[in-house]
Amino acid sequence: MNLRYPLCVLALLFLSVAAQAEDKQMNEELEYVSGPPEQCIRLQRIDRTEVLDDYSILFHMKGGDIYLNRLPHRCPGLAFRDSFMYRTSLNQLCNVDIITVLDNMGFGFSPGASCGLGLFYPVSKEDVKQLKERQKSRD
Repeated sequence: MNLRYPLCVLALLFLSVAAQAEDKQMNEELEYVSGPPEQCIRLQRIDRTEVLDDYSILFHMKGGDIYLNRLPHRCPGLAFRDSFMYRTSLNQLCNVDIITVLDNMGFGFSPGASCGLGLFYPVSKEDVKQLKERQKSRD
């Protein structure tokens, strides 16, 4: 009996379930956005970043604005390492830019996975609080 066919069906089923779960999480997070997304944010306005998970980064801006960046694909190690770098020749960070996860080796940082950014969705402080509560309930 050829086992390839049942294995392929199982693999496709697994991928389908994983993709549906990922889409559901993204839709839940995007419920909290408070306006249309931005393609870019200005570098000099970034005050700090906060990694929520392997898919989501909060960009806290000077002046109090907050943007949720929902990466189009999982960025392995992002949540665990909680640090990343980016390079851009412009004065802004855009949805076409790439971030690289940084692994603290004790004597310096080593680059990890590189991942593309998504759009920057404006969120309120209350929305951030709810996002974090929802995140805790998933863990």
